[in-house]
Amino acid sequence: MNEGTIAILSQWSLLCLVWMGSMDAQLQEIGIAPKRMLAVICAFLICTFVSWKVYFAPVEISLSGALLPLLASGWLYCRLPLVRRRLYFLGACATAMLLFWLRWLFFTDPVLLFWEEGMIVPTAGFLSILAMSRNGVAQLFQVMFALPLADALHSLFFWKLSGSCVFGNEYAQDLLWSTISLWILVSVIRFAVVRILKWRKTVSSDPNERKW
Repeated sequence: MNEGTIAILSQWSLLCLVWMGSMDAQLQEIGIAPKRMLAVICAFLICTFVSWKVYFAPVEISLSGALLPLLASGWLYCRLPLVRRRLYFLGACATAMLLFWLRWLFFTDPVLLFWEEGMIVPTAGFLSILAMSRNGVAQLFQVMFALPLADALHSLFFWKLSGSCVFGNEYAQDLLWSTISLWILVSVIRFAVVRILKWRKTVSSDPNERKW
């Protein structure tokens, strides 16, 4: 599979889910209107298809892989509780360092790759974010900030080896959207479990329902 394909498929899938209203509960929890979410996803999708980049020789910055996620993280940061903003920011930086260290470790010692890097890094990033916060907005902020920051550190560190410095390339976009997809999947499962538990509690508390 070509690099960048996972990102496009994830964006299309998320666009369809939001359009059909399947993500209304998750969006309501994090306080984002469906129309605004559709606009954000469309912006990502257009920039991904066109592959727009900003050039600051010799550095290339991808709009969909670096600038848009950082802008989205800044917008989410403003929606966080004022008291915990610094903690969430430090948590995102810690996650970025963890992901950078993992990619550096797998590059220097490929024997440690017990699974594909494209699966290990998003899973590790998601588990790190999940361990730091139970707030949906904070988790999404950390995803949008930590993944581009980790990629920027990786690009700068391997600049001399690769001969180029691209922030937010297609592979980085795959890692970002794989993490977002994993976060959405877990969120959907959590909401489904909560609804089932509430339904069972309602049924068990109603004697007419028990007789039926």
